[in-house]
Amino acid sequence: MPRYFFNVYDDVIAEDEEGVELPNLAAANLQALRGARDLISEQVKHGYMVLSHWIEVIDEHGEKVLTVTFRDAVDIKE
Repeated sequence: MPRYFFNVYDDVIAEDEEGVELPNLAAANLQALRGARDLISEQVKHGYMVLSHWIEVIDEHGEKVLTVTFRDAVDIKE
């Protein structure tokens, strides 16, 4: 099963050194969306939300295969 790494770019850069084994890129996308939502929820608890932050997904060969912005992770409705 392929391993994917999820590097977070928000107020600090947090590089994932362990990664997660997932069956495919679709599962990695879902994992990145969930991670972004978790981080957004923490921001909201502190009274703010920065939608321009992002998570880069790197495959086991070191190639960037996906970028998920925090904006991608939520549907904002008024």
